[in-house]
Amino acid sequence: MPISTKKATANAEVLELNDLSTQDEQADALIKRYALLGTATGLIPTFGLDVAAATAVQTKMINDLADVYGYDIDDQLIRTAITTGVAALGGRILSSIADMVAASFTPLKMLVGGATSAAISGFLTYEIGKIYQAQMQAGKNPSDIGVMEIVNHVAAEVQSGKWDPANFSVKKQLTNFMENPRQR
Repeated sequence: MPISTKKATANAEVLELNDLSTQDEQADALIKRYALLGTATGLIPTFGLDVAAATAVQTKMINDLADVYGYDIDDQLIRTAITTGVAALGGRILSSIADMVAASFTPLKMLVGGATSAAISGFLTYEIGKIYQAQMQAGKNPSDIGVMEIVNHVAAEVQSGKWDPANFSVKKQLTNFMENPRQR
């Protein structure tokens, strides 16, 4: 291969890596922004409305991630919404269980319950974003992700101790959002 061809190939590979880095940075910023919105949906006190809001936020996040990675998932949005809806419902059920436990320990049930729901919703939104990002980074179709893949991933994250509810508190989310204007 001539030197100029080798150099052109090397330059193309560097540009491709830079594009991926930019894509990854854009995706990370989107995920963080939508995690904040997901945290906010956990503060909605009405069962059903909170699940619908979380589903809408997560579906929009996945659609935006697909745009970043060059996937057209418009024809798969209903399936994506069902998948994220089931995950959001599971998060709401976990929040309800946590609320019952909190009620037995504190008279501030609503405060603790709302904070717990917000943290769980933010965590689920973040992790769902990361699952879809990894799928698209690997060049795989994002519509291949199912509910069980999300459940298994989230369970592994919790079991490994990677989930710190403090990282998804409303205060922490807003602080991160205000300190990092590039991620808006």
